[in-house]
Amino acid sequence: MNQIFPPPTTFAEGQRLIYGWLAGAAGIFCGLMAVAMIALLMWGGWSASEEHTIVVIFGFTLSGFIAAMSAVIIGLLVGGPVGRFKGSAGREGVSLEAEHRQ
Repeated sequence: MNQIFPPPTTFAEGQRLIYGWLAGAAGIFCGLMAVAMIALLMWGGWSASEEHTIVVIFGFTLSGFIAAMSAVIIGLLVGGPVGRFKGSAGREGVSLEAEHRQ
């Protein structure tokens, strides 16, 4: 079986590989759950009297879910392959830097 990436040579490289896979899986999970919630909202067969309440509940739930999963993904990346994020906001605009750990 051909490997796309060379095998890790150090423990740290192995950990970064695991964190990368976990971050990717977290992103895929977040996307699939968001699509599932939207599909349930659209084709759930809600009555007209419940629609507004369901939309508000699902909206807040989906927003919180995406925010929480984004925090998990960023946490995995900081603990794994990236190592350090640096962000700033000012009059010139917003900047975000990611630094790779050796």
